Formats: sequence, C-alpha cells, structure tokens
Amino acid sequence: MTHNILRTSSVNTCSKGALKTTRLFSTKKTGWFQRFLSPAEEKKLYLGITSSFREKLVEQSNKSTQTYSHIIEHALLTSPLKPTTGMLSITRIEQIKLDLDLAGKQKDLHRLQQLQLELDNANLTAIAVYNRLIRAYLWCDELALAENVLSNLEARELVPTVRTFTYLIQAHLKRHQIDQAKALVKKMDHLSLLKLRTSFDCAIMLKFYQSCGDTHAIDYVWRDLMTHATLVKPGLGLFTQYMEYLLDRQYDVKSVDKTVHQLLTHLQQDTSSITEHQYAVWIKSVNYLASKDQSAFTATAEQLLFFLMKRLPAKISWETINSSIDYILQSYLSEQQDLKMLAFYYKLRKLNIPDESFQKATLQSIETVLQRVETQSGQKDTMAKLEHLCLA
Repeated sequence: MTHNILRTSSVNTCSKGALKTTRLFSTKKTGWFQRFLSPAEEKKLYLGITSSFREKLVEQSNKSTQTYSHIIEHALLTSPLKPTTGMLSITRIEQIKLDLDLAGKQKDLHRLQQLQLELDNANLTAIAVYNRLIRAYLWCDELALAENVLSNLEARELVPTVRTFTYLIQAHLKRHQIDQAKALVKKMDHLSLLKLRTSFDCAIMLKFYQSCGDTHAIDYVWRDLMTHATLVKPGLGLFTQYMEYLLDRQYDVKSVDKTVHQLLTHLQQDTSSITEHQYAVWIKSVNYLASKDQSAFTATAEQLLFFLMKRLPAKISWETINSSIDYILQSYLSEQQDLKMLAFYYKLRKLNIPDESFQKATLQSIETVLQRVETQSGQKDTMAKLEHLCLA
C-alpha cells in the first residue's frame, strides 16, 4: 500500500502537459533525456561559465607574475653590492688589450696595475682580457700577481677559461713547481676544463703530464687531439713534442709509425721550414723506423725523409741526411725489396743528390740490384712496376 502511495504521488507531480512542453536535452531525435533549459538559457549559462573561468585565469596569472617579481626583487636586494662605475666601450677594451701586451713586453709593472684597476672598476666580465693581463704579468716574471688575477675572478664568481690555467701551469713548470701545477689542473678538472681545443693548450698539458710521468694521460690527450685535429690544427711543434716523448721512452715502433702517418696526413701541404731541433728529432725517427728492417716501416721512413728534405733548415747541409739515406737503402736491400730500393735511389737523384751522398758499398749494391732486375724474366712488367714506384 505504501508502494502505491509513492507511485501515485510521483506521477501526480509531473503532469502530461508539462512533459509535452519540455524539450529533449539530447540533440538527437531519439534522445532519452529531456532539456531543463531553453537554448537561450543554455547559451547564457555557457557564456557566464567561460567568463568566470577567464577571470580566474587572469587572477592566477597576476598572482604568478607578482610572485616572480617578488623573487627577483628579493634576489636583487639581498645580493652583494658590486661597483657600478660604468661599462667599457668595445673600442676601449680593444685598446686595453694592446696596452696590456705592450706593457707586458716592456715589463712596465706600474702600467699593468693601472690597467687592472681600470678593468676591475668597470666590473669587466670578459675573461679573455684578464687572460692577457695574466700573460703580461708572467712576461714581467710576476707569477704572484698573475695568480692574484685568477683569485679575483673566482671571488667575483667568474668562470676562468682553459687558457687562464694553462698560462699559469706553464709558468709553474718553468719553475719546476709541479705541486702548484697539479693544484691548478685539479681546479680545471673540477670546472670541466680539460677538453683541450687549441694547439697551445694541448702542448702545455702534454708537458705537464710528461713532467708527472703520467703516460695514460699523455696517450689520452694525444688521442683526443687527433680526434679533433681539424679543430685543434696541431702544428709541427706539437707533433715534434709528442714524437720526442715516444723516442725518449723507446715506445714500440708501431706508435712511432702511426704518429709519422698522422704528421704526413695533417701537415703534408704545410711548406713552412722547420727548426734545427725539430729536424734532429724527425731524422732520428727516420733512422729508428728504417733500422727495423720491415718493409712497411721502411716505406714510412722514406716518406718522412722526403718530407724533411723539402723543409730542410738553412743551416743544415745535405750531408746530414747521408746516414738516413743509407739506412733506408740497406733496409730495402735486406728485405729484398729491389724495386723499392731502385725507386728510392731514382727519386734522390731526381732531387740532385750527388753520388757523394751514398757510401761506396751502397752504390755497388744498387748497381748489383739494377743488373739483377734487368736480367729478370718479364722485364717489361718489372720496369712498369718500377716506373709506378718512382712516380708514387
């Protein structure tokens, strides 16, 4: 009975007429739900909701902006005060660079200190300019003042460059102060500044690791250097430094051979002359390779010898290469590389090397080899191979 009463009251609350006047809520013709608002009322409600949402969004954005502004303002107010004596113009900075170099070469310490004061008062952040200042102080043999420049940069929370450290490391190495140099390298490592991308920096770090006897670090630096050789552009001086290290430590012949090939690859087009010291190191390399009596190493020695002959220092006479020539000829002879021996002799004579440059026994050996080649069967093919070797 109670159930019937509930059914009766629920039906009576919504008359049939009211149902006919209401619209379906769904847009489909077969929609099951009925609209409670007219289209105009729905539109008004939608606009009201979106308007309120936009107002809230703007309000939140304003709050975020105010928050960021407060953070920035607080950082500015709490940061330590720095001098605000004005910026230096680009023209003035360029002039200061020239003045630093001049004062350093003239060992004008008073002038350097004046320029440093101007840089500090201007709150300059260009590390390259301070590097010049360090170099100028070192030219004046003022290592303490040069290191003070680095300390000032660190106090101002400015990050030094690789060159900042290599200048100072070089100065300590000249004074045989290995511990001080190690401390600087440790700082470089902490700042991730051990990726070397200039020939000068590589040379200094190689010298440092050589002084420490760290062969692993030396090999790593050289491999990394060769990987980025197009960027670093190593010169003959850097190659000479590394080759001298290999020869002094009597490294295996393969390492010497590989380094010579690297030299010929990167500097074959470089026609600049070489120093007497560089010549002495590389002639030693020629003799070392040729003495191994292996065809591949002897061929490398030959290529290196011709490379050196094109760049022979003015004070070096042709007679100094006689022993190297004989090393290579005898090596080819012992390896029974008759054609390579004759081709090498032909190239030398083409460069107007006189017979006096060859030992009598070597000339007799060349004559014997030539007669043997001429009497061999298939002479036409043999001479074609010889011609190819002569042109190589």
